[in-house]
Parts: sequence; structure tokens; C-alpha cells
Amino acid sequence: MKQKLFYTLSILNLVAFSFYLFSFTKSNNNQGEGYEGKILKVRGIVVVDSLGLERVIIGAHLPEPNFEKGYRIAARGKGGSVSGVMLYDHEGQERGGYVTDDGYGGAFLTLDSKTQQHFLLLSEPQGGVYMNLWDRNQNNIQFGTYEDDSFIRINKNGNPIKLYEDEK
Repeated sequence: MKQKLFYTLSILNLVAFSFYLFSFTKSNNNQGEGYEGKILKVRGIVVVDSLGLERVIIGAHLPEPNFEKGYRIAARGKGGSVSGVMLYDHEGQERGGYVTDDGYGGAFLTLDSKTQQHFLLLSEPQGGVYMNLWDRNQNNIQFGTYEDDSFIRINKNGNPIKLYEDEK
């Protein structure tokens, strides 16, 4: 009698395990080919610090920048919607980002102080590239290249520094 009970329980256990194994394998095959089940598709991600303050926002479309004590100010102008990654400091103020804009189609990399932008790298959709570095004292360096032209401009205290063209 004990042998029959043991034999019956073993068979039932084997059948139950087979059903479990079959259901597990079947669920993996339902994901199919491609990225289904492997890619997270969202409109945005907000990374916050231990105090709940926004430090990184990845999104399409990004909010207007924080400039004054955490309040958002419409600073990008009409049609100034951007998508990408924005970085914020410990006070929640925008300090830079890597974005594309919806109006013109350019790709931007920016770094900002608490009061203004200081670094801009722009890649235009038609292929031109522009870079600008500046401080609060009207010192700046600009350089870029477009279809038929390349340039370098330097200003010290708002006054242009003469550079020689086609120097050999």
C-alpha cells in the first residue's frame, strides 16, 4: 500500500512539475522577437535626491528651466520646446543639459552657472557646428564651421581681439 501511494504521489508530482515547466517556457516564448518586454517606453524619467529635489530629468518634452528659487520661468521663448536630458543642482536650478529642440532641430550641449549659460555646443540639422564659451565680464570665445565658412572670434571685456585671416 505504501509503495502504491508513493508511486502515485511521485507521478502527480512529476505531472505538476511538467505543467509548471511548460507554463514557464511558454511565457518566455510569448515575448517574441525584437524588443518587446526588453525596452521601457516612457515620456520621461525624473531622478530625485534624498530630499525629493529634481536633479536629472530625461524627457520629451522637458519643463521650462528653474531660475528663481525653484520657480519655472518661460525662458526658451515661443516654440522653444526641447527634449533630452537636463541637469539640476542641489537647489533645483537648471545647470545644463543635452537636448534637441523641436523648432529648429538642432542638438545642444549646454553648461550653466546659477545666473547664465556659459558653454554652448550646437550641431545644426544641416551640418553646421557652433561653440561659444563666455563669462559674466563680456569675455567670450566663439568658433564654428558652416557650409562655406569657418570662424574664430574672441572678445575680451566686450572688445574684439583681432585674429589674422589666412595666416601662413
